Amino acid sequence: MALTMAPPAAGGAWVPCNAAGMFPAVAIEQTPPAFPESARLAGAEGSVEVAFTVLRDGRVGWARIVHAEPSGFFEAAALSGIRQWRFEPARRDGEPIECRVQTRLRFTLADTITARIASVSPVGGDQPAPVFPEASRIAGIEGYVEVEFTVDAGGRIVEAGVNMAMPRGEFETAALAAVRQWRLPAASVERRSFTRRFEFTLPGQAARAPGPALLAAASLPLEACTRRIAGRVRLQVTTDTEGRITGARILDASPAKLFDATALAIARNSRMAPAHRNGDPIAATALLTLRFDPDTAHCPGDRPDRDGGGPRREPAPRVSAVDGCGYSGSRQPACAGYHAPPFRNAPDHGALRPP
Repeated sequence: MALTMAPPAAGGAWVPCNAAGMFPAVAIEQTPPAFPESARLAGAEGSVEVAFTVLRDGRVGWARIVHAEPSGFFEAAALSGIRQWRFEPARRDGEPIECRVQTRLRFTLADTITARIASVSPVGGDQPAPVFPEASRIAGIEGYVEVEFTVDAGGRIVEAGVNMAMPRGEFETAALAAVRQWRLPAASVERRSFTRRFEFTLPGQAARAPGPALLAAASLPLEACTRRIAGRVRLQVTTDTEGRITGARILDASPAKLFDATALAIARNSRMAPAHRNGDPIAATALLTLRFDPDTAHCPGDRPDRDGGGPRREPAPRVSAVDGCGYSGSRQPACAGYHAPPFRNAPDHGALRPP
């Protein structure tokens, strides 16, 4: 017999899964949602924010879409995937209780770069692949890099920078060197922005899907919400063998200082996919960029409209956000999104289109 979960009545709410005085729900099975074939063929990336309940037996109950960008591509896949997740239920006084979660899933495209002998010429064409660094190949190091770049109307790369890198160093240099040689089709717009993720893998290792970057979330500063200020913070972080961030320092921020405390709070409760040496995860130093936009993130006091519209401002019970992931559907499924244990509002890199 199927059991259909109804949302709470107006004025009611489920307790957040990380509320004070209780043991929070912990994910034990999170199969990545399938990347929609239509989105992959269209080269689309995006994110979906979903609210759902974790039942007393650890299954996912009621679930609904809070926001999707772009709409129409990823909502069904997000809901279908989340409904397969399983949790160790939240507990209060030792007894399992039903609770609510809000999470953001980010769907991204990734390229896999396989190590080869350095003397072999790189793939040519308008978008040459990065060269796997020889020192990393010899050391058996695997990792990944996400590059953001801007293209002018003639298709030339005019700006390129690294958003995320694990580990720091040679993979960043290789990815940037390749992207700066790219030439894209001309377009009528003066400038276009894109992101591209590169997975650097070694031949002969057991196949693995690119792992999750599970980033925590925190409310935007009140000043950013009231003045509608967007910004970004770049951090250098240290991670353990499971990818948990154990330390963070700010490299630069725009605007200066406004989002620093929020960025550090997110970093301290986050996890990235670890780097590997000879197939085994290792501790490493990584680069992480967080972007903040009050027009797409929830500000303090926002809550989704129950009728399916946009967020509305009113006092509301706090909603936790846990285990948000993004998934790659280009060359192989990958999770490259965000985990949000103790906070609510997940900043995102945005939904940029790949070339």
